[in-house]
Amino acid sequence: MSVRDNRVDTPDSVQTGERLQRVLASRGIASRRASEEMIRAGRVAVNGRVVTEMGTRVDPDTDDIRVDGRSLRKQRPRFVMLNKPSGFITTMNDERQRWTVMDLVDVPERVYPVGRLDRDTQGLLLLTNDGALANRVMHPRYGLTKEYHVITNTRPSPFQMSRLSDGMFVNGREVIPDECRLLRETAEGIVIKIVLHEGLYHVVRTMMETVGIDVVRLRRVRLGPLRIQGVPPGSWRDLTPGELVQLYESVGMPVEEADRINQRRPMQLDPVGGFRRGGAEDERATSGDSRPLAAGRTGPHGQQQERGRSSGPERTSTGRAPGRPHSDGGSRSPSRHRDRRAGRGR
Repeated sequence: MSVRDNRVDTPDSVQTGERLQRVLASRGIASRRASEEMIRAGRVAVNGRVVTEMGTRVDPDTDDIRVDGRSLRKQRPRFVMLNKPSGFITTMNDERQRWTVMDLVDVPERVYPVGRLDRDTQGLLLLTNDGALANRVMHPRYGLTKEYHVITNTRPSPFQMSRLSDGMFVNGREVIPDECRLLRETAEGIVIKIVLHEGLYHVVRTMMETVGIDVVRLRRVRLGPLRIQGVPPGSWRDLTPGELVQLYESVGMPVEEADRINQRRPMQLDPVGGFRRGGAEDERATSGDSRPLAAGRTGPHGQQQERGRSSGPERTSTGRAPGRPHSDGGSRSPSRHRDRRAGRGR
């Protein structure tokens, strides 16, 4: 094999695979940026040849990738469903040291969020280290539907609902909902169900703003065949074997591969974590779970407080919770930023 045209391939192959720096990051070697520096420094070899070009693509399952002469260890595949609360950024890490969704999910594998939910949006977020699946879930070609529940204080008029159902242009793209209707009236307010196959950032909030509907809360309750019901806010669990098969099938990937993965992947099927903030009982509705939230202890020395951080949330009875809200306007001290590399900060 040879390294050329920014890829590792055979003469008759096409440019496929994952970017080398992304593979290094996904295996817990270093962050994406630090991995790029390692490549530039000539510390990474693929199939016996040192690689220094950014954008080089490799197949982590078949290529021999070594860092400082040591072979890259393989990760077990992981597929995590998180019920994201508001107040968390959907990113691996944040330069401003704000809380991210990675502070809610604690697994030894280096998983990353598939797509984005904005800071104030709650609900279902998928995290995985399966790059092929993640790409298909996000790609508009596969039309994976996403169901959102919009909570508003005022009942929308028939004209407003009609405008939403007819669709509109958002950031230059026409967005027509697969379904849009009034769902129910609750103590929180009026719930509007809207189903889209678009993955544009802020698309639902933009549509609601366009027709003059005030969004009190926004929750994603379904992603393709996956539903968040039964997972309390701030909690996560692995996909069940059936859910993984359904997800593979929904994006046109072979279910036989999903069956093989199910035989060797770790599965935490009971929700882990979960919390509430003072007065935030309404977040319970994200999961559709009516079980009461247990009142945990808070404060810098509370027995359920993790790593000495103050102003922590109250934990639910579902177990440990690595997630915490902020008492400082959404930021945290850089010195307390968790090192999520393999073997660090666990």
